[in-house]
Amino acid sequence: MFNSSFRQQAAAWQQQFSQRQRGNLLQRLLAWLVLGVMLVIATAILLFMLLLSWLVIPFVIYRYRKKMRRFTEAARQHAEQAEQQGGQQSAFRQQQGRDSRVIEGEVLHKDER
Repeated sequence: MFNSSFRQQAAAWQQQFSQRQRGNLLQRLLAWLVLGVMLVIATAILLFMLLLSWLVIPFVIYRYRKKMRRFTEAARQHAEQAEQQGGQQSAFRQQQGRDSRVIEGEVLHKDER
């Protein structure tokens, strides 16, 4: 039942397709022209995007480097301030006997059940 209905439908599709292929020359020519124009437009858009990215990438890199330069300068200033304050606190650290950068604590594990 299913097989015969499928064959009938496939035959109907093949018949419709063969009728469409017999369309006049003007329709086929117009279809090929439309397809060609669409391909040319898509290629132009792709080329435009590629050129745009080549133009934008140096600006993005410049902004990133500028941002990193500011970050480096801020880190250097912070380190200098910490060094200046560290000279004042070095006597306290020597009295304390251990480095204040060491964090002491206890590691707790959950019991696995």
